[in-house]
Amino acid sequence: MTKIIPAIVVLGALATSPAFASSYSGTCTTAPKAEWMTEAAAQAKLIEEGYAVSSFKTTRAGNCYEAYVTDKSGKRMELFLDPTTAKIVHTA
Repeated sequence: MTKIIPAIVVLGALATSPAFASSYSGTCTTAPKAEWMTEAAAQAKLIEEGYAVSSFKTTRAGNCYEAYVTDKSGKRMELFLDPTTAKIVHTA
């Protein structure tokens, strides 16, 4: 019993952790990939806005860029971007 309680606490903390725990099922764009900004250009826009980018990728659905960032105040966030404009369409 004493080993189960710490395991439950750890699992509960992981399950409720807000950092990088969500996903976005919306559509960021329907534009063809030929019209998308490069990942480097989209990351550069985030950096210009004051974010520190730790990870950047295309979502599984394939219609958004997904960035794991830290904002100016040190808050970690997950951003979903329209890949044609790098506009943030969802924040988690």
